[in-house]
Amino acid sequence: MKERVVDAFRNFFIIVTHINVAMFVLGGVLKPDQKFGYEAFAYPLIYGAITSIPGLCMRTTKEMSIAQTIIREVIQLLLIVVALLVIMFGGRPLTVDMAFQAASVAVSVIIVFILVNLIRWILDRKTAEKMTADLEAFQRRN
Repeated sequence: MKERVVDAFRNFFIIVTHINVAMFVLGGVLKPDQKFGYEAFAYPLIYGAITSIPGLCMRTTKEMSIAQTIIREVIQLLLIVVALLVIMFGGRPLTVDMAFQAASVAVSVIIVFILVNLIRWILDRKTAEKMTADLEAFQRRN
């Protein structure tokens, strides 16, 4: 359980960092003249928390095949995209401008999702390499 919580926090901070970058880029492109107050600093934290929920709920202790892992990741991505689009754009009438913004957000979410998974893979790989080196050193001593 502790490892799951640590993993969730690690993912949360990676996600929030990338959300900040995505908001900066999308804001500069879509609404460059818009100014925000301090409440805007809360949005990446809120979005990061929302996007961390599917990862917490969809964890499993069973060994999964590559196909099962890919399917799980795609479902997780779809849940994240839908949740964010509903929170950001739900309840407002659909306009061409809003559809373009929603599509831009969806593409940004996909990019952030890929980057987060890539960073997690790199970190996990480094951990595995260190554990392997430690195990080999232990075996040589004994």
